Amino acid sequence: MHRGLAVLFLCALAMAGWSVETTGTVGRGLSLWSNATDEVVTEPLTLTEGTYAVFHTSDGEFLVRLYPDKAPKTVENFVQLATGKKEWTHPITEARSSRPLYNNTLIYNIVEDVAIKGGDPTNKGEGGPGYMLDLEVSPDLTFNERGVLAMQSASKNKANGSRWFITLVPMPDYTGRYSAFGKVIAGLDVVRQISRKPTKRPLEPLDPTVVYSIEIIEVPPKHVTTARLATENGIRVVTVDKEFKSLEKPAEEEEETTGTKASSEETTTTP
Repeated sequence: MHRGLAVLFLCALAMAGWSVETTGTVGRGLSLWSNATDEVVTEPLTLTEGTYAVFHTSDGEFLVRLYPDKAPKTVENFVQLATGKKEWTHPITEARSSRPLYNNTLIYNIVEDVAIKGGDPTNKGEGGPGYMLDLEVSPDLTFNERGVLAMQSASKNKANGSRWFITLVPMPDYTGRYSAFGKVIAGLDVVRQISRKPTKRPLEPLDPTVVYSIEIIEVPPKHVTTARLATENGIRVVTVDKEFKSLEKPAEEEEETTGTKASSEETTTTP
């Protein structure tokens, strides 16, 4: 990138509220502007006990693991807005609604190979659900890796109630300043491609990505399931098996094992 253009680009990031490290490379030797081929996941993933979110968008799908144990209030709010279980107020019409807030919203702000922003019912980056959240931080949730899902800031100790962003580079100075509550575990290549769409002014997409819905999946304790990734008509698709497999042995198997053990003990003789 030409030095003058680079300076203008970084100034634009600062005006938009972004800050990134500019010292050559970031994390595992990944250049700020390079293509990360290691982000492409093709093999099935085993999902263990926990909360997951599948982002269904017009440019492909990606899978996020949420961290309710480390950011419980933020995750609860996100899940309830995604599923329509929490009432919110439209920032323009002031109408109360219980429909899933994230359905058919736009990814309205992108920075190539840096981050994407979404979750605004007005699609302009200025709205929210009519309330703010307390800043929720954990020493276990940092911005030292790519693919962090976090809530945007509302003030020093507050987070916006619905607007989120996903990082594509490490942003360690964000740790403690933003509420991180999830991480992309499959489909980060989709997020990166979204960040590379043509823009205007300069961070608004000319053809914004539509978030059709955010599907929440809860894998129960002592169960697992499988997530599969495929490409259909040029679009990356994530499919999660809803028939969870128990990690506990069936009762009859336990009885058979116990009976075999008892029989073995009975036939053992003492010299």
